[in-house]
Amino acid sequence: MYLTVAVVSQMDASTLLESSGEAVMTEAPRRSAELDLEPLALFIQSIASEQSQRQLCNYFFMCNGSANSLEMYKMDLPQIRKKDKCFQRTFQKKKCLSKIIKGFQEYRKYLLFVSQWIKDDNRQVDAMLSSTKILVNLLPVESRIRERIAQLDKSNGAAFQMEQSSNRDWDKQVAIHVILRNFALFMESTIRVIRFIK
Repeated sequence: MYLTVAVVSQMDASTLLESSGEAVMTEAPRRSAELDLEPLALFIQSIASEQSQRQLCNYFFMCNGSANSLEMYKMDLPQIRKKDKCFQRTFQKKKCLSKIIKGFQEYRKYLLFVSQWIKDDNRQVDAMLSSTKILVNLLPVESRIRERIAQLDKSNGAAFQMEQSSNRDWDKQVAIHVILRNFALFMESTIRVIRFIK
């Protein structure tokens, strides 16, 4: 939480957290190029990784971090691929950041699901959600691109719902693990991109 506060303090008090944990932009923040977004991105990634490991240990009793038996469980979650132009050799800032923002917006419904069902401290997940919102608002993307992405994002307000046939606690816990694991990987790619644009 301290890293979120440190980054927010760089923004001329332009982002406030509502009681719901949502970030509200009150005025335009300082230019993103002036902000060091890497600590905030690392903070988000560390929460995702820590929660994934804690959940593996507490629910699946795999405290050594080995989750090979869960590797077969897959979900169609956002990820950064070569075609998104986010890798150093083919890096294209506009295309890559658009993909990252879309990915964050898609992950929101999955992270809301995690917050609903996680067995341990869901305050960490709430901190991750509000920090992610701040990071998205600070990424240096043109406003017209943000507006276009927002138009495509009408369906991501509610939490992800599992099919009725998969409503057992085991299935929910596997889904939580897969979401946190993949989100941590998505954050690793985002951190790499933030380093490129520094």
